[in-house]
Amino acid sequence: MDGDPQRRPFTKLYSIPFHEVEITDEFWSKKQEINATISLYKMYGELEKHHHVDNFRVAAGVKKGIQMGDFYYDSDLYKWLEGACYFLKLKKNYDLERIIREIVELIKKAQLKDGYINTFFSTKFIEKRFTNFMVFHELYCAGHLFEAAVAHHETFKNSELLEVAKRFANLLVNLFLEGQIVDTAGHPEIELALMRLNEITGIKEYVELTRNLIELRGNLPRYKTYVLRNLIHLIRTLNAAEKIKKEYMKEAGILELPKEEVSEFIAGLNMSDGVQFLLENLNGKYYQLDKPIREVWEPVGHCVRALYLYCGVLDLYCLIGDESLLTAMERTWLKMVKARMYVTGGVGNTRGTEGFLNDFNLKNEDSYSETCATIANFFWNWRLLNVTGKSKHADLMEKLMYNAILVGQSLDGKKYFYSNPMLSKGKDERKEWFKCACCPTNFIRFIPTIGQYIYGFNERGIWVHQYISSKTTLKLPSGQEISLTQKSGFPWKGNVELQLESDKDGRYSLFLRIPEWAQSTKLSLNDEPYQGNVQSGRYLQIIKSWNKEEKINLNFKMAPYLIKSDPRIKSNRNKIVIACGPLIYCMEQVDNKDFDIFQCKISKQPNLVVKKKPDLLEGIHVIQGETSKGKIFTAIPYYAWCNRGPTAMQVWLPIETIERE
Repeated sequence: MDGDPQRRPFTKLYSIPFHEVEITDEFWSKKQEINATISLYKMYGELEKHHHVDNFRVAAGVKKGIQMGDFYYDSDLYKWLEGACYFLKLKKNYDLERIIREIVELIKKAQLKDGYINTFFSTKFIEKRFTNFMVFHELYCAGHLFEAAVAHHETFKNSELLEVAKRFANLLVNLFLEGQIVDTAGHPEIELALMRLNEITGIKEYVELTRNLIELRGNLPRYKTYVLRNLIHLIRTLNAAEKIKKEYMKEAGILELPKEEVSEFIAGLNMSDGVQFLLENLNGKYYQLDKPIREVWEPVGHCVRALYLYCGVLDLYCLIGDESLLTAMERTWLKMVKARMYVTGGVGNTRGTEGFLNDFNLKNEDSYSETCATIANFFWNWRLLNVTGKSKHADLMEKLMYNAILVGQSLDGKKYFYSNPMLSKGKDERKEWFKCACCPTNFIRFIPTIGQYIYGFNERGIWVHQYISSKTTLKLPSGQEISLTQKSGFPWKGNVELQLESDKDGRYSLFLRIPEWAQSTKLSLNDEPYQGNVQSGRYLQIIKSWNKEEKINLNFKMAPYLIKSDPRIKSNRNKIVIACGPLIYCMEQVDNKDFDIFQCKISKQPNLVVKKKPDLLEGIHVIQGETSKGKIFTAIPYYAWCNRGPTAMQVWLPIETIERE
């Protein structure tokens, strides 16, 4: 199974590793600092408190007890570990390094001789492993182990955890590719993780396993029987696990333990959600098992599952170049953006399946928009950008970063949203932790890697995807080395300065993304006005012979503007959203005490003005305007809402009149 790492031949753009991009941006560096110094440690404390770490101590034989919590708990520790490794790569931290080493040692000791590792099965009933891939997250947890192993390998420059991952992956290769198991992942994630393992190790069987898992989707025989058998197996397995837990509690003298999240979730479904959940299990949509991947044309089912799967599909395309895979992903993306995505970039409009509903069924109060799904959407668009070079994917990444992702964590880095509503009656509140802790642990692995998404390069030249103050040095395929310094006013101001310094003069292209929201753009090159055509929503290509030192100045007009909804979304008719630059704004009741925000209407000529508030919500710009009754309203960036306690909020605002298109 040995091989050499290879660059993916069907990728058009390549990224600069995040640790080679220094973030100097005041906005994002503050987010990274809070997560590195506060969130990371607080999160680890919660993982200790809620048995995620102890489960590995039990599996490793260094502590007596049983696995506690749901069957996917291992994945949360793996995601935290991945994020911790990334933060350590950004900045040396001996205390964090010690914790990482302790966790890695536990994982190594918890691995069985044949390579298997999953604390839920190995500590309770090893004979039940690999018997229900549809429901139990063995492959999902394995995927996050593989990603953590890659992060650890890149940070520590050793193969300690990578060897653990390879042994487990090799076990799966033998079982699946030799025909002992004919099944696929109920919760995709392992697909993209296997491709990352292949990228590091060059082991071609990991690509074949990925292809096998993807191409089985929509091709499982007697699907309804398969589902019913697995659901019955789920109930029996959970009952057996509950019996083991009760016996342990009796012996240990423990009176009561909290219910697992899966049990609470199922019990909390109303009749409508429950029926939908069952139907989407039976028709295969919930697990994206309804169609072969090349026939997919719309996003269906559980959002996180879907979007992780699509990431794996694109990773496979990048290596094998099967155009039918790319075609399926591009048409699915178009359907999502046009009909199944919120204005913030969030996805998921039903709680019952945490998934996609029919076109334009985007109710505001019932919006789900899970933080994990948003991050998965970001990862998918990053891959689409690197495959196609189309600015619409970088535009959506920007929208996701500043809105649907950032809202998932409180400004102090201590609390989180699992789902992110478009409207709240004041009952929504951020929480320090969740029984299903996927969202906080996903957030902690995203934040340190922001530098990776700012720039790209290929044989044609340098691509600037995001306008975030930063410094980096890259080497083009021609061998020319270029240092790039960016100073950006985003997200509050539209001014950007880029300085390029190279070791020699050279001819190449500079591709600058012109955001789709930019109402106008001024550009100068070495203080001389640029005479070419600059269009919003595209990359501007400047091709020339570049001197050793060059300066580019961009000024994107960043003024408040109104977004109208598609009229087919019933709940948003005669409503607008206020936006400014990359930010979506909302109205909170706490800022508008003179009137009920649900009873007011925005004036047809609201006279919107931006005001800087350095002492409000860690320093923001608010937008003020007039209601139809002449009162002054205040709107804040959506990412900052619910940081002053529970309060009413809405994104879509009724307007006095809307002119017909």
